[in-house]
Amino acid sequence: MTDTTDMRHADLLIELGCEELPPKALDGIRDSFFRSVCEGLEKANIEFSHEDSRAYSTPRRLALLLAGVAEGQPNQVIERRGPSVSTAFDDDGKPTGAALGFARSTGKDISELETLETDKGAWLYCRVQQTGLPLAELIYGILEQAIRQLPVPKPMRWANNDFSFVRPVHWLIVMHGDQVVQGRLLGLDAANLTRGHRIHSPGPHAVPAAGQYSRVLEDAFVVVDHEKRKNRISDMLKETDDRVLIDPALLAEVNNLVEWPVPVACSFEKAFLEVPHAALIASMQDHQKFFPVSDAEHEDRVTNRFIAISNLESRDANQVREGYERVIRPRLADARFFLEQDLKTPLEDHLVQLDRVVFQQKIGTVGDKSRRIASICEDLADFLGSEKSTAARAALLAKCDLMTQMVGEFPELQGQMGEHYALASGEKAAVSTAIGEHYAPRFAGDSIPASEAGRLVSIADRADTLVGIFAAGLKPTGNKDPFALRRAALGLLRILLEAHLPVSPRDVLQIASQHLSSRIDTGDDLVEEVLAFVVERMRHYFSGKDYPTELVNASLASPWTTLPDLDARLKSLRSFMRDEAASSLAASNKRIGNILKKSDIGFSREINTNILSIDEEIALFTEVSRVEELVAPLLAEQKYEESLRILAELRDPVDRFFDEVMVNDKDPELRANRLALLALLKGQFDRIADLSILG
Repeated sequence: MTDTTDMRHADLLIELGCEELPPKALDGIRDSFFRSVCEGLEKANIEFSHEDSRAYSTPRRLALLLAGVAEGQPNQVIERRGPSVSTAFDDDGKPTGAALGFARSTGKDISELETLETDKGAWLYCRVQQTGLPLAELIYGILEQAIRQLPVPKPMRWANNDFSFVRPVHWLIVMHGDQVVQGRLLGLDAANLTRGHRIHSPGPHAVPAAGQYSRVLEDAFVVVDHEKRKNRISDMLKETDDRVLIDPALLAEVNNLVEWPVPVACSFEKAFLEVPHAALIASMQDHQKFFPVSDAEHEDRVTNRFIAISNLESRDANQVREGYERVIRPRLADARFFLEQDLKTPLEDHLVQLDRVVFQQKIGTVGDKSRRIASICEDLADFLGSEKSTAARAALLAKCDLMTQMVGEFPELQGQMGEHYALASGEKAAVSTAIGEHYAPRFAGDSIPASEAGRLVSIADRADTLVGIFAAGLKPTGNKDPFALRRAALGLLRILLEAHLPVSPRDVLQIASQHLSSRIDTGDDLVEEVLAFVVERMRHYFSGKDYPTELVNASLASPWTTLPDLDARLKSLRSFMRDEAASSLAASNKRIGNILKKSDIGFSREINTNILSIDEEIALFTEVSRVEELVAPLLAEQKYEESLRILAELRDPVDRFFDEVMVNDKDPELRANRLALLALLKGQFDRIADLSILG
């Protein structure tokens, strides 16, 4: 029982003023800090409104504004039950050691204890008033714990301090309402003083009350709300030019680099547009944090204009613009120089260099890998009945751009520069396109390769990596996945599924394993081990597509081949499970499965129709035989939903069978025959999915 009577509630403000925080990690650090402090308050039983609380961040601060925080823990009445009365007193009515020990633990005299009557007897009983601790005694411990839990790989120490943080901390605010919560953290005493924009209004600035924090900083040229600041940047970019390319990752990073965003429209010499536009975009986005402006007719091409986000309002905007334009020119000049140098060497000539670059010690060089994936492409093309020379040629050259100066400077352009250099080297357009596509999908939501050759090279590359790294004994463990095998597996699955390719993951891995076997012992179980890893990725993928986990498991438990086939089963099963008969049939399948597991009969046992004697078992056999004939051609055409609708007609004869027929009959011949009938029945469903998992 708690008592919150007259407990004061007010907003709690916490601000850590720091040197410039890492922009790419800042969102995660802020959210972790917020989550840990909230959990700490909840654990300490301090009331607050989680829904109305907010976390803020800028390049120079982490801040929390927690709404309606109580000034301390509530007082509580703790009810405690001690030993039974029969053991608390001896025959003379004197308290025993058990009674005296209980009294001491409560801080009361034995005479002050009460008796609690229950249906199981009488017990010594006591209610103890426990006074809650004030917020001031708890908050700094909560903050210290939250700081220790921050996801910071390399925290910093500064001066002669024995503590560490993301960056050196220079000021601290801990305020409850309009009062400073006295205390010390990270070598600083709490105060009500914040600092504004480093140039426009450095401060210090007094915060009269926690709820006025944002307004004080806004007046000091700091937009402390990161979401508000990001939206402001996005709106400013669109107002400057509606063709500006706003990459979400870049927007998030720039948002964490500024406190008072101001857009600056800039340009560079049109002569630089001769450089491949992917390189121009990389120079502007990745290296300088500028936003390119796209061409009006071609979104994937850029103009000679870009937008920079400044962190101040300058009196001389032209000087700021000239500064941004001055820093971009050397980057673009470097890109143009790399392009010119790279074009002097045909792409194919880099194959020799790939033979000197080790991919993985046990499975060879990048050159070895290139030749393997070319061979895998040929076998896959034969399997699929596709043209193979284009894919094989693209696979052989796919990694050559890794040796170019442009990709050496801009690693994110691998594949894209390969496509450009292949065309410049006289390769067929289809070959160059496949080279550019073979890394796709690069990330979640990215498209799969559009061309047939591109898909073959991408599949072969991923399959070779999966099989090779597993063969080398370097499969992922826990969160460690240095070769990005989870991403490789997911990309492989997406291509097979979304391109509707009639080849199973097992066949793909088997082909890859065969071409690797001359380099390393692949073993008899390698393909199955890698397949199990791939299937686990499939579970996650389909579960993320709004398929219930049980549905995915039920479909995977049946014999499946290709990903399109599995997808068709899942769609049909999801629709079927809405049918009235579905739950009953699932339960029956589960019952049948349990019966068969406990028996020694195999699923292939012939049914002796001559000893079918009970009407219900005869009816079930007749219906199963009829349905089997109807379903067989539908399954051959992958018409799974129609098949399930027909199988649903077995619901009533199955229910009547279990009501009237003793499966485990004393007669071993009858028992075996009935088990065989159940096995035949379950086998009809198992060709689509194991419904027993859903029962």
